[in-house]
Amino acid sequence: MEKNDKERLDVIWNKGQVVKGYNEKCYRKDACGAWMIREKYGDRTSPFGWEIDHIYPKSKLSESTSDVSLIDDVKNLRPLNWKNNESKGNDYPSYQAKITSDGNKNVEGVYEYTVNEETQKIIEQLFKSKLC
Repeated sequence: MEKNDKERLDVIWNKGQVVKGYNEKCYRKDACGAWMIREKYGDRTSPFGWEIDHIYPKSKLSESTSDVSLIDDVKNLRPLNWKNNESKGNDYPSYQAKITSDGNKNVEGVYEYTVNEETQKIIEQLFKSKLC
């Protein structure tokens, strides 16, 4: 994604899980339960760094379509701890994560996740016949 202005980042950040007792403007969890810190966007040196994940990867779009502009639609984007984004790669709907949390700490391991059914329906509607 080329355009990561503050407003767009805020919209994506707000898709992260709010945790009671923590300032939601600063701290959230990703879809795998890993902690992220808002100011650590793009920081791969921090265990709390996060990136923008394309839920449905561009590489999975049918090669017969030239309309890949929807890949950066906010419906297809979410915040993900950078280690989880790296391990997810181009997998969909099931993928592997490397980080989750235990209390207020991130813990490493190997975890299997599947994009929830509601999100899968949104993705299917967004891309309609363009999915492989």
